[in-house]
Amino acid sequence: MTAADTNQPTDEELVELARRREPGGLNALYERYYDRMFRFTYTRLGNRQDAEDVTQEVFLKMVDKIGSFKWQGVPFAAWLFKVGHNSVTDFYRKSNARGPQTTLEDLPIIASDSPEDAVVNKLVLEAVNKNIQRLTPAQQQVLALRFGADLSVLDTARILNKAEGTVKATQFQAFQALRKLMANEGQR
Repeated sequence: MTAADTNQPTDEELVELARRREPGGLNALYERYYDRMFRFTYTRLGNRQDAEDVTQEVFLKMVDKIGSFKWQGVPFAAWLFKVGHNSVTDFYRKSNARGPQTTLEDLPIIASDSPEDAVVNKLVLEAVNKNIQRLTPAQQQVLALRFGADLSVLDTARILNKAEGTVKATQFQAFQALRKLMANEGQR
């Protein structure tokens, strides 16, 4: 469903409002993209507080730079997630952190009918998260953008300055590597 289907303003309309510093534009862009940006930063950082901080930083940068944003055949979301990608990179550079340090308590809870299922789900999520950290940085980025931020292959390619085929191949390789890591872990 598109913005036009729900009588919601398009990104183009909201960006123009935001450029004129009309309150509805900036607020609506924030509301439209906050959850996806938070999921992306959380996937990349693995810590809720850091993800919240970096997400807020992304939107402060959006407010600061919206006046210089130019439509160049790239959706606004691709531009915004490029800002997010760069902000995560800056976070790691400033903090000298190596990668996400997610604990069991940080993992999302999956609805379950029984306490046993809930424990199994938590353990599986912990194993997946641990093994994702063992993937290459490129594979981690693609998975974070595709599934953490729920972006299309095309938008992911634009953010990473890669061809769509490269993104698809990286995603496939990430799944293959993750499957292998999970299988090896199950044999221990």
